Amino acid sequence: MRILVLFLICAPLTWAQGGFEKSKKKGNDYLQVRNHGYQFSLGPTYSFVNDPLKGDLIVNQVDRGDYTITPEARMGFYAEFGLAHFPKWKGTPIKALGKSRVMDYFDWGIGYRQIRGLENTLIENQNALGEIYSSSSHDGKLSTGYLYGSIRAHSLIYFGKKVVVKVRKHFLDQSLGLNFDYNLSRGPMTYNNNFTAYPAPQLFQPNLSRGMLQLNYQIGIGIRLNKAWILIPGISIPLVTMYPWEGFNAKIHWYSSTYWPFQAQFKVIKLFEAEPKCGIYSTPEDREMEKQYRMDN
Repeated sequence: MRILVLFLICAPLTWAQGGFEKSKKKGNDYLQVRNHGYQFSLGPTYSFVNDPLKGDLIVNQVDRGDYTITPEARMGFYAEFGLAHFPKWKGTPIKALGKSRVMDYFDWGIGYRQIRGLENTLIENQNALGEIYSSSSHDGKLSTGYLYGSIRAHSLIYFGKKVVVKVRKHFLDQSLGLNFDYNLSRGPMTYNNNFTAYPAPQLFQPNLSRGMLQLNYQIGIGIRLNKAWILIPGISIPLVTMYPWEGFNAKIHWYSSTYWPFQAQFKVIKLFEAEPKCGIYSTPEDREMEKQYRMDN
């Protein structure tokens, strides 16, 4: 009899304890987020450069010479901070891509970008027999800094099976956007060691004091860590400089060379947290059940 009474007393406690452990939520399972948050990114900048330029020089009536102008990209850096917005509208779905839409979210930011490079001019003097009797090498640096503002529209293509709160964890992130870059520092505009006998015409990025407007393309692989945090490593490259207009390209002229800059990015989005409507320990499923309960009663 005593054993039966003890069992009747302990059984509910044991069941309650087991139920509590089974339904216990860990980490940020109950975290609620808004449709907006901040975004920041940083990474290195680099450039595609044109092929070496070669030509002939007339030294005097007898001797001749050759010149070779070789551009070289140097690594710079960039950093950006701003906001990201995920609109609540459903958007226009693309049937071929499943649930993907024309625009899933847009973001904007303010940042600083450094573009660096080097141009080398090699001059080789030759006699009438074509023998090189002297040569000289000269360098000119490219080092410009831009303060810029940007806005981009993003489209997402989800893939994989892993999900975070009913949303697939991995996705391809593509965007088109506008950047307005204002030149803060031009860097040197002459070669080192006072070299001025330039063998080819020079052209510097025009209207630096007024800035430039560019159309940019960005692509990355998104990884959703949880409801609030999203990582997007990727790459960004300008497609065309819309102002000042120089044809369908986005190259920067410096000395006698051109540089087409791009940047590798490590981007982070952190959505703002929101207070749950039904208390801090409620989930979307809990709120839906409560809503249904109220409708039934």
